[in-house]
Amino acid sequence: MKASFSIGRFRLSLNGTRLMKLRLPALILSACLSASVSAADPAKIRLDYNLSIPSGQLDGDTAKVMDALFGNVITAPMEKDLWMRVRKGFAIPDIDSPLVSKWENYYASRPDYLNRIINRSTPYLHFVVEEVEKRGMPMEFALLPMIESAYNPRAESHAKAAGMWQFIPDTGKRYGLERTWWYDGRRDVVAATGAALSYLQDIHGMFDDWQLALASYNWGENAVKRAVAKNEAAGLPTSYVDLKMPDETRNYVPKLLAIRNIIADPEAYGVTLTPVNNQAYFTTLQTGKHMDVSVAAKLAEISVDELLRLNPGFIRPVIAHKDDRHMVLPISKKATFERNLAQYNEPLLNWQPYVTKPGERFDELADTFGIAPAELRDINDIGNKDTIARGQTILVPKVPGLDISERQTLLALHKNRESDSIDTGANDAPKAQPTLAKSSTAGEHKVAKGDTLFNIANRYGLTVAQLKAINGQKSNHLALGETLTIPGKAIAKNGKKPVATKYVAKRGDTYSQIAKKYDVDLDDLKKWNRQTLVPGMKVVVYQPNS
Repeated sequence: MKASFSIGRFRLSLNGTRLMKLRLPALILSACLSASVSAADPAKIRLDYNLSIPSGQLDGDTAKVMDALFGNVITAPMEKDLWMRVRKGFAIPDIDSPLVSKWENYYASRPDYLNRIINRSTPYLHFVVEEVEKRGMPMEFALLPMIESAYNPRAESHAKAAGMWQFIPDTGKRYGLERTWWYDGRRDVVAATGAALSYLQDIHGMFDDWQLALASYNWGENAVKRAVAKNEAAGLPTSYVDLKMPDETRNYVPKLLAIRNIIADPEAYGVTLTPVNNQAYFTTLQTGKHMDVSVAAKLAEISVDELLRLNPGFIRPVIAHKDDRHMVLPISKKATFERNLAQYNEPLLNWQPYVTKPGERFDELADTFGIAPAELRDINDIGNKDTIARGQTILVPKVPGLDISERQTLLALHKNRESDSIDTGANDAPKAQPTLAKSSTAGEHKVAKGDTLFNIANRYGLTVAQLKAINGQKSNHLALGETLTIPGKAIAKNGKKPVATKYVAKRGDTYSQIAKKYDVDLDDLKKWNRQTLVPGMKVVVYQPNS
């Protein structure tokens, strides 16, 4: 048995014996650490989501204990590329559906679109990966915002679902995502990620099936419950592929698995992924006070645009402080913000609420407070047809007149409040596929220049996993002139297209035993069935010419 865990930027790998020996000392270390941290100034110690202690020192005794426990343990740096870490956590089983191949083709033929999503996700992806890992969930869920919103926190659907995780108002409210005049929690990357993962865990608890949890996330858990009950009443199977559901939900899991497959094996699909550093970009903190968006950006020494990119939930010129609401900043700017805030002796707020008197004209109020009528309307969501106040509260400058930087802030906030339609890649022209060489004999394909496993598999109606399994391919490398076996329907020697065999696992079965039984590669069998083997589970097995 092996175990691995992380300390700082290093991952420790220990065998079972070593791990057992460290359990008792680890408890002692935990007590020492607790005492050490408790003794330090609480105001100087904050644990962020990386479980690091940016400030505060361990005392000498604790340092000695750590050295005694871990001083002679061989350490290895964690993966530099976040994709390597992501791939290790994939766990949702494949499904036997042509829709997976359809969406593999869609995304693989639009590599610019795929990398546009990745570039958009760069500030947020590491955080999402960390949260998924903390909860022990399949890593495919870190990719779910790719099909929900193309990783855009400002995305909004026609059904008014909003944010990176596309929460509708009712579900967002149920999971603690506030929507106020000042703030929309559905757009808050940190809050919405926590809510989405909690929701997915809850619906997984209802079905004990991640694919049905995904269907519920898209279609609604009550709709999935009804579909399951209907199949049960008819004596039919109740897995995702067996339920009757809307087309959008029918394509939902295949989309996610298609992206998962490409990210797991980009070379096989002829795709080059934009690398993502396996390093956190941001951290969170509480402002402790109400303050202007422009003041917060100034204290952090970043642009207003960057502040709003990390905090798309802030939709007014003022950040309204609440104990359970956090501001997100680049890690490198957190100490800067706290230092500048402690020394700041100017007003934190340059805006104030004003209770209008019935009958007051908005144009005249704008002139009174030294702001353009269009700016007053935009900040306060006042329609062009509304000219006379009705006694409502509006936000106005404390001091008449706005300088250029404040007007730039208002423009940035206006852009941030606007919703983006979801980028589906529909406007991206598919990349032309290379012309594949003709087979030299029936049931074979000779590799030509420009061939990839994906292009070849797609031509013959196979998945990449099937093509690799049939040909015993361990890598994605194809040599020019190499001959591959193609058991496609039109050219296979026995005239049959390979189909998935399903084996019901029995108590005591192992993947190794099943692989030997069906004469398939163990690694391929595990890839086709990305979950822990349990009795009663339907194990998918692809066999050549079966």
